[in-house]
Amino acid sequence: MEKQHLIATCWMILWTLGFPTVVSAEGFPTQVLWATVKIIAPGSTATGFLVKTPNGDQWVLVTAHHVFAAMKADECTVLLHTRDGSGNLTKSPQKLPVRKDGQPLWTKHPSVDVAVMPVPFTSDQNLAVLPWEAIATGDELSKMELQPGDLIRSVGYPHGNMFKGNDLEFGIVRVGCLATYPFPPSEQASTFLLDTNIFEGDSGGPVYVWKLPSAPGLNREDGGHEKIIGMIVAQHFVDEQFTLIYQSGKFRHRMGLAIVVPSTLLRETVELAVQRIESGKKPDDEKSAAPAETPAAGP
Repeated sequence: MEKQHLIATCWMILWTLGFPTVVSAEGFPTQVLWATVKIIAPGSTATGFLVKTPNGDQWVLVTAHHVFAAMKADECTVLLHTRDGSGNLTKSPQKLPVRKDGQPLWTKHPSVDVAVMPVPFTSDQNLAVLPWEAIATGDELSKMELQPGDLIRSVGYPHGNMFKGNDLEFGIVRVGCLATYPFPPSEQASTFLLDTNIFEGDSGGPVYVWKLPSAPGLNREDGGHEKIIGMIVAQHFVDEQFTLIYQSGKFRHRMGLAIVVPSTLLRETVELAVQRIESGKKPDDEKSAAPAETPAAGP
């Protein structure tokens, strides 16, 4: 007992004196956090995440299409994280072209607000990149047997131009529940809702499951499934009109519901981008950008 007390006291002294600690990514949530980046453009910020292509040869940045399309400049800054010579965590902002000769360098999904762009980043510049297998397939989504109310996690950079969790500026992790049915989404309902507060800057954030609990009547294994299941693209609002004697207008209320595109469509967009890279084709010039996180109010 005295020996244990002595060891604990020694550790407390070392901690107080600033003994360096080692941070290691022992879990899938840490890998997702490290792979999530802040996208900075003049006057706006957004979220994206880094994924390897199916053959593992190329890194790509996955985000919402309206993030790239709304940019006025031809380049943005992507906030990466690495370690310095002493092993300390440090920020590593990198410039990234988004257009060349007026043409977009990203690839857009033909029907949803998802875009993918190849990036020249390496493991020396960022702490992690997600493997292709981390993005759930349609079969994997079905086997999860997600139920309405199951807890789901997301990462984002809310109001990234004015808020940061700390000086290192890693993304903010939040937990919400699956708020709609059915899951996986179908042709009748191509997206799903996450019951969590999101804000401007969260578009492009990954949504994932980790250690889903088992339950009676479900075939999923307890503690299984560590996958990206979607990406935040927008949020729901309700607009309330008001009329006064000398003034009229509207109040906009956040409903606390994030709109999520499922991982199957993320995979489709990455595969489309790979096809264009291999064929040498230029991505189509995308003219119609979705409004940034302001979809029509819905149920």
